[in-house]
Amino acid sequence: MLTKERKVRLTEKEITKIKEAILSSDPSAEIILFGSRTDLNKKGGDIDILVISSKIGYKDRRKIKVNLFKELGDRKIDLIITHDPSKDIFTKLAYKYGVKL
Repeated sequence: MLTKERKVRLTEKEITKIKEAILSSDPSAEIILFGSRTDLNKKGGDIDILVISSKIGYKDRRKIKVNLFKELGDRKIDLIITHDPSKDIFTKLAYKYGVKL
């Protein structure tokens, strides 16, 4: 179940930078962290982000990735953007078990 409780392995500064990078392209976007960064018992791992937006296109996605690189450094970030998380099983599960930022 999607939770708003921030039990994630990211600092508040990292969360803020992620939100700023995405919300600058679509202020109404929904941002979901999923994957290993939502498990407090794991270490390391990439940053998996699901964005629910009907406004963010390819150019915006590239801009977001560049901004995240500038702000967070050379870290592996998987950025999935969809207008409908229920359209396939992967995004449906990421949305269901992810943590809203």
